[in-house]
Amino acid sequence: MTRILAGTALVLALGFAGLTASFAQTAGSTASTQASYPPIDDGRLRAHIKTLSDDFFEGRSPGTRGDDMATTYVAGAMAALGLEPAGDKGTWFQNFQLNRFSTAARGTFSVEDEIWQQGKDVMMISRRADGSSYNLTDAPLVFAGYGVRAPEKNWDDYAGVDWHGKIAIVLINDPDFEAAPGEPVAGQFGGKAMQWYGRWVYKYEAAAKAGAAGVLIVHEDAPAAYGWGVVRNSNGTRFDFVRPDAGASLVAIEGWMQRDVAVELFRKSGLDFDVLKKAARTPGFKPVALNQTATIDISVSRETIATRNVVGVLKGASRPDETVLIGAHHDHLGIREPINGDAIYNGAMDNASGMAGVLEIARTIANGPRPARSIVFASWAAEEQGLLGSDYYVNNPSFPLEKTAAAFTLDMLAHRGATTEMEFPGAGKTSLDASMKAILAAQGRSFTPDRNPQFGLFYRSDHFPFARAGVPAMFPTSGTTLVKGGVAAGEAATKEWFDKRYHKPQDEYDPAFDFAGALMDLTATRSLMLEIANSRTWPQWTKGDEFEALRKASDTARR
Repeated sequence: MTRILAGTALVLALGFAGLTASFAQTAGSTASTQASYPPIDDGRLRAHIKTLSDDFFEGRSPGTRGDDMATTYVAGAMAALGLEPAGDKGTWFQNFQLNRFSTAARGTFSVEDEIWQQGKDVMMISRRADGSSYNLTDAPLVFAGYGVRAPEKNWDDYAGVDWHGKIAIVLINDPDFEAAPGEPVAGQFGGKAMQWYGRWVYKYEAAAKAGAAGVLIVHEDAPAAYGWGVVRNSNGTRFDFVRPDAGASLVAIEGWMQRDVAVELFRKSGLDFDVLKKAARTPGFKPVALNQTATIDISVSRETIATRNVVGVLKGASRPDETVLIGAHHDHLGIREPINGDAIYNGAMDNASGMAGVLEIARTIANGPRPARSIVFASWAAEEQGLLGSDYYVNNPSFPLEKTAAAFTLDMLAHRGATTEMEFPGAGKTSLDASMKAILAAQGRSFTPDRNPQFGLFYRSDHFPFARAGVPAMFPTSGTTLVKGGVAAGEAATKEWFDKRYHKPQDEYDPAFDFAGALMDLTATRSLMLEIANSRTWPQWTKGDEFEALRKASDTARR
């Protein structure tokens, strides 16, 4: 309690006037309107972003002092807003442990007389908890296409090979990404829209289930949706749950290689990388041995660290056992390799901004008519390391998932001015779309499906563990079309962001940020949340969606 009071004091000391205003406790009101709630406030939003992304919080990496300070701050803010704690044993926190694995800067991947270096050519790590050095000697290399095992599509890139002791070389994204019109595979994996099979997390899981000793993903900017710098900055340190089997169920080596490395490996084997890459898009593709063996030598340190989610709730007026959930991750990359002399990866937009948005939505709802269903507000830990905090909640929920009507994520708010739209990764997957379209129309804006479905954004943020558990989920994101400058200006701003700031120390708060678009986005998201919170109906997955059956399995709990 002392720490939470300190967190509340920190909130107040940092100048958030009005955060402790009186909170309406009005019950009922199944027809709440936007006019019943205070507007989302630009000043408060900025104050939270500026604070959480300050150097004082040291980049908020899990298990660090910055992580502890950030969660104390968020809990203090929730307390100041009048929310109730919904973590462990009546506290604000869901505490859990992670293993933090860090690979030494010097490591090698060698084939015959060629040696490739950690960081420059490859990025390798191990999440095995059984040693500090990982040496795979003379491990056969096998190209496993896109590393997909999809029985429902009659597709298995691992078929016919005994993978014991072998290293799988796999492509990023899924077989449809570069398929030309008319290719037999085109559309089998969602066309340009990346599916779960295209994500690196999936590829690690699939290789482990196949029994491989290691898996290296071939990095290419377009199908990965980011450059090698992101791979390098995000993979030298990895976190994982403390596993009962000490990681024995994982591959010993996980990682990435530059495309040029793959091309040379294939050439040494008398193979053509581009030819085999195209063949990997063909139904019936089978693994291809490279007739080469590799030796991997890396040193990995492991420590067990504690981190935590922050969970608060605004109890519903008439059906408090039914919930609507919104969350954002508070973590970022901490202190890492300096870029232009700066080693603190502040994460202002990614994702102090999303956390600020959650707190602002919480403040405004707490100051209006109390909805029928409870609303859960969450601050997720370790998102950057594979959505670990939200995954932990899904496996240890404060409120039953079968009675969680919907889950929302906020990640990287609009900061380039007003937009004429919002974009929605995963558009078409749930019944939530229809309501959001009407809400945006009332704002004079439009509902736009994800312009870059090949990036697989629906599978890359904290709503996704909820979707995997069957909870209808939505990821509302900022629109590309700016009121000032249109699509061209929006695309230029997005490119500048990913080229110069994303997962770099340069993601810092800038007073010049224009949050006009974010204010509209947060207002629209709040409207949809309140509509669900006051409804007696339950959002549904679209018929035939990959998560529909999971939700239907718990139908009886909602009758």
